[in-house]
Amino acid sequence: MSLVALSELLGATVRDASGTVRGRVREVAIAPGEHPTRIAFLLVHTPDGERVLPAASLKSAGPTVRTIDDSARWDRFSPSDGVLLLKRDLLDQQIIDVHGRKVVRVNDVELDSTPVNSHLDLSVIAVDVGARGAIRRLTKGVVPSFTMRALLERIPPRVIPWQYVDLLETDPSRRVKLKIVYEGLSKLHPADIADIVEDLPPAEREAVFETIDEEVAAEALEELDPKVQV
Repeated sequence: MSLVALSELLGATVRDASGTVRGRVREVAIAPGEHPTRIAFLLVHTPDGERVLPAASLKSAGPTVRTIDDSARWDRFSPSDGVLLLKRDLLDQQIIDVHGRKVVRVNDVELDSTPVNSHLDLSVIAVDVGARGAIRRLTKGVVPSFTMRALLERIPPRVIPWQYVDLLETDPSRRVKLKIVYEGLSKLHPADIADIVEDLPPAEREAVFETIDEEVAAEALEELDPKVQV
């Protein structure tokens, strides 16, 4: 087991089984309906367009990604509402830390990289909401990797385990299609939900109330400041 940051993967060169560079990683995707944490595929930008590199084809992942098959087997990418794209849907987005009962912003995402038989298994384990993630992204390509590692070791990590994350999706149609069933928010006390909601902009407040049970929503509404209730 080893940790890989999403920011390391984004922009990484991709080499197929022949060792030839075929493109660069543009996105990393989860299919929540199939598995809530396991990476389903990498989206690779190639000279021939966007291609889907299945996670089962990964041999190694980091600043360079290597695969066990030929790029001719990678399908063309077709957008889907049932897919969570980590860069688009998580980086710099507000999320609810249901364990800490607060709203935070995502600076990076931590992935677990584990060899399984002939391929690599990648899974989301936590989101980085501290300075380490921000610095890692800001210094990428500017500071040598060994210097950056030494710098990051001096900074205490501030991460939230993935099971404590509730995603905020402000588009009702997309929220339904994604069907991401992290239910931690609904299990909080209505007063805690109210505290979280008061820290959010109007669109995100609506998303929270559309996500939780009506009875819980009603109780949380009673706990809100009258101005926010309106």
